[in-house]
Amino acid sequence: MNLDHAQLRALAAVVREGSFERAAAALHVTPSAVSQRIKALEDRVGRLLVQRTTPTTATPDGRILVQLAEQATLLEHDALNRLGVAEDAPQATLPVAVNHDSLETWFMDAALDFAARTRATLDLRAEDQDHTAELLRGGAVMGAVTTLAEPVQGCRLHALGSMRYAATCSPDFHRRHFADGVDARSLSQAPVLVYNRKDALQGRFARRILRGAAWQPPVWWLPSARAFVRASLAGLGWTMNPLALVQADLDAGRLVLLRARAFEDTPLYWQHWRVESDTMAALTDAVLGAARGLIRRRGG
Repeated sequence: MNLDHAQLRALAAVVREGSFERAAAALHVTPSAVSQRIKALEDRVGRLLVQRTTPTTATPDGRILVQLAEQATLLEHDALNRLGVAEDAPQATLPVAVNHDSLETWFMDAALDFAARTRATLDLRAEDQDHTAELLRGGAVMGAVTTLAEPVQGCRLHALGSMRYAATCSPDFHRRHFADGVDARSLSQAPVLVYNRKDALQGRFARRILRGAAWQPPVWWLPSARAFVRASLAGLGWTMNPLALVQADLDAGRLVLLRARAFEDTPLYWQHWRVESDTMAALTDAVLGAARGLIRRRGG
């Protein structure tokens, strides 16, 4: 069975962009043309490939062909670059899932290094670190910074180290809420900053102290890592901030730790599709290099 490259590209675009209309704009064709290509491909393989939901998603069979399409584009890009005709190479854009705090701290160094090595670009998807692997598993991205220590099927795994979080608040907030100590009572009354419903960092830290007690504090939902720091400085609540973002504020006394050893280390991993690609290798090298500042286990 021969598969049509234009049809595969249409499938990948629909899944990547999340709708037939946006896929058509990305491919510079009409939505009708995209729909016809998807239908022709589905007829050819005899399988449903796309769930017509909002956003559109690939079926399990569709994910296989999306990976084929993305890999074919990447390998064509690499081959033409090796031949010295880079101007004729298709534009390679690697979809990558990265947790919000890595984007705010170290990952942009990897992006800059990658840009210096290649002509390719990145399509960065921000997601909670405990959920980026779902995008990788679903075929929506080719690589991901994740907390998953087991390789996703068809992927290579690289340990990056751990991102250290610190439970912090302003000195005034600490005097108002934790003057008598950080315990079940004070934690249940002190407002806490939480990124979104997927953010479990604050809960993990609190559970170590609560020892089974219920925890239903006042919550500020605040989906921005930088806003977290600003809100912490202003005394809006306490939260787990990436240490790299607040070290200067801790040193200057603008923020304080909730208590001694108020740290939570989250191991991070880089996972990417198993594809022998110069571009993917360059991205992996850039990610591993930028992650050298993360916390390492002793002897690791």
